[in-house]
Amino acid sequence: MPAHINIQNLNVYYGERHALKNINLEIPDNKITCIIGPSGCGKTTLLKCFNRLIDTYDNVKVDGKLMIGSENIFDNNVEITHLRKKMGLLSQRPFPLPMSIYENVAYGPRIHGLKDKKKVDELVEFYLKEASIWDEVKDRLNAPASRLSIGQQQRLCLARGLAVEPEIILGDEPTSALDPVSSKNIEEKFLQLKEKYTLVIVTHSFAQARRLADYVVFMYLGEMVEQGSANQVLENPVQERTKEYVLGKIS
Repeated sequence: MPAHINIQNLNVYYGERHALKNINLEIPDNKITCIIGPSGCGKTTLLKCFNRLIDTYDNVKVDGKLMIGSENIFDNNVEITHLRKKMGLLSQRPFPLPMSIYENVAYGPRIHGLKDKKKVDELVEFYLKEASIWDEVKDRLNAPASRLSIGQQQRLCLARGLAVEPEIILGDEPTSALDPVSSKNIEEKFLQLKEKYTLVIVTHSFAQARRLADYVVFMYLGEMVEQGSANQVLENPVQERTKEYVLGKIS
């Protein structure tokens, strides 16, 4: 599987705490990669490196390389807005902007320079359809996004992220706050989106990793313990700590 993202000797420190320890990892293109492991093992810290949200923390030090294509995103000359345009992000809980459904999706294209009203209208419709929510909101596009159910808000946030035309979709436990029906809707959409995007999903749910993952990364205490195809890591792991996690002996 060709790599879209290549991480080389990545270390992250929060003050004196060594949060990520010498991570070497390849994320394949147009696949769903699930990052699994116990709470506090560094999954979310790793995800925040991808779009450099790690920069928003005080007293953080980052060493190593995180290559997207031929670009090391931790180079000093990397333009952060340009980088984050490549990344769509879904958090544990959806955070729609305090504006209408329409304006949530239009916001990204507009700040990146799109002025033509007709083209904005077309993009809003296209990405709401892409996120499988158009039929539910097409008659109330001017209503506040806050009136949507939490599952609808998460799909709206997905549409908003897709509207800036990213290369990569990041998910930090994106279904953990959702009901089972909404979770199923998001998972089904992820499986469709991998035809166009590379997806990296942090999940605490072993069952979800089984349903979604093409590639799996197992982390433990800040280290990348094992990586490989979902079948290999989840069904026939090589490392002892991975075996213990898969068997439920560590959590």
